Amino acid sequence: MTKTNRLHILVLFVVSACLHFTKAGAADKKPPPSEIKKIDSLNELAFRQKRFDVALALNNLFNAENLAVASNYQKGLATTYLYEGGIFNQIGYDKRALSTYYRALQLFRTLKDTLSIAKVSQQIALSMQMDGKMDEAINLYNQSLRVYIGIDNKQEIANIKNSLGTIATSMKELNEAEQLFKDALRISIDNKYAYGEKKSYYNLGILESQRNNFSSAESYFNKSLAKDSLLKDKYGIALNQLQLSSMFMKQHNMDASIDMAKKAYGNAASVSALNLLKDAATKVVDAYRQKGEILKAAQWQDSLVKVLKAQAENEKEYANNFIDVIKNQDAKNTNAEKEVEKQRQVQKDQLLIITVGTFILIIVAVLAVLALVNYQRQRFFGKELKQKNEIIEKNSASLDQLNKEISHQNQLLETDNKTKNKLLSIISHDLRTPLVNTKGVLNLVNQGMVPPEEADRLLQLLETQYLGTTSLLDNLLFWIKGQMEGKEDDKVTVSLYQLMKTLQEEHSLPLGKKKIELKNLIDPELTIVTEKEMIRIVCRNLISNAIKFTNEGGFIELTSHTEGNHLYLTVKDSGIGMTQADIEKVNAKQYYNTTGTSYEKGSGFGLMLCRDLISKAGGELIIESEPGKGSAFTIKMPC
Repeated sequence: MTKTNRLHILVLFVVSACLHFTKAGAADKKPPPSEIKKIDSLNELAFRQKRFDVALALNNLFNAENLAVASNYQKGLATTYLYEGGIFNQIGYDKRALSTYYRALQLFRTLKDTLSIAKVSQQIALSMQMDGKMDEAINLYNQSLRVYIGIDNKQEIANIKNSLGTIATSMKELNEAEQLFKDALRISIDNKYAYGEKKSYYNLGILESQRNNFSSAESYFNKSLAKDSLLKDKYGIALNQLQLSSMFMKQHNMDASIDMAKKAYGNAASVSALNLLKDAATKVVDAYRQKGEILKAAQWQDSLVKVLKAQAENEKEYANNFIDVIKNQDAKNTNAEKEVEKQRQVQKDQLLIITVGTFILIIVAVLAVLALVNYQRQRFFGKELKQKNEIIEKNSASLDQLNKEISHQNQLLETDNKTKNKLLSIISHDLRTPLVNTKGVLNLVNQGMVPPEEADRLLQLLETQYLGTTSLLDNLLFWIKGQMEGKEDDKVTVSLYQLMKTLQEEHSLPLGKKKIELKNLIDPELTIVTEKEMIRIVCRNLISNAIKFTNEGGFIELTSHTEGNHLYLTVKDSGIGMTQADIEKVNAKQYYNTTGTSYEKGSGFGLMLCRDLISKAGGELIIESEPGKGSAFTIKMPC
């Protein structure tokens, strides 16, 4: 990439960053947490207040709306619209309720809040149902139902099914309504949803009452009444009692109807439910008239008039309060619009200032870039020279490293040559000499040139040489096999006690000759999974060395124990011991060769092979020895 191209890219980056900064100046700010908490609290407070003071609830909602607009808290504003629509619907402002619901729906769709969209659609469906638009209501209910099923909201599923059941009841589709109510009841019981359960019982009671199945209807109303009693819902209790009163009146059981209506009146009075008080008093009056008790009917007629008067006064007070709230909100909206216009003008001025400042910043940035490019050009040649010097230094370091590697390879080759020479020496001398001796002795014996006693001694000597030669040959063959890649025996389970017993029998002749006692103290139950030939070679070499360096009448002990995840196998002798220098030679994998206590000769190859084999098996050879105090060779292997 040329310097000119880099300059263009840098200038474009600066311009884009400045433009982004300009747009950010006019961007919406995220509302602070304190404002969010305050708006949410006002919404929840209004939701609780709407049952007993509509004007106060609406005033709190309007305050929440103003705060949400000012702080751009979209979710809080949508929730406010949802609750406002519920209040408008409650006091009969159906059209305003619908328009408010749709404003909430639009905001929730922008926020992609699926659950809230379903709740708003559910409220719009209820408004449609009350307006007689059943098909539209059913469609909206089903849309919400699909959402609740998708998120497995059992309570709302039960509520929707109850709502759809009431529509089916109003359309005289009683069988479908019954199925919906029973589905809602089952879901509510399964999920311990008390409100849905008592609502289902109440709806089923109305359904059976329409069918004139009064016994079933009474049972359902009583179940709903029991749930309301547990919930201490006086309003719900009064509703059930009014339905029971109506049902008793249909059956011409006026006394039961009057008694139930009076109970409903008492419960409605305790929660100041004037609409239920009016219905209860009306039922009492109608029942007394049908019984012909005109005086009692007149007395309750007076109560009904008082209720209607109180209701009218309350409605008038609510209406006045509501109108005051609306007026205050309209005034606030007017002031807010003026403030918004003022803010817009301020934003325009700020945007102009930011734009001018941005262009100035761009010019300064371009000049700074040009100065930077000139500075970079001056540094370029210096950097290039420095890089070339670094390359020369790296090449020099690489050459030094290469020389070191060549030196290391030479050392390895020298070690290999020494190993080769030693092996050739062992094969030419330590293997060939016993064979030549054997041939000479056998010739003398066969020709009868030695007495029988001397022949027996020579044959015993040959047997001893045979054991040593066989051991050396096994060591050489196994070492050569280990040097060949891919040559590895299968691992099997080996009894260490039996292995040592076999090796003891194999060395019985040298042990007997030097009168050495070999004690096999290994646990007969102890086993190890390893290469059988490898462990045999190692143990045989250690026992052979112990015999070689132990004086006549001495002893050798074979012991074992486990510690953690490792097995420790020890060959201990009472021999002449080793100096620390000798131990270091063995540990450094150097040839260590010396004459035994009875002038036995060795190749010096055994201990090196043992250490190599144990290391490849993941183990370690531990040597403990002092001159004149014997030696202990311990094999540490993973269990």
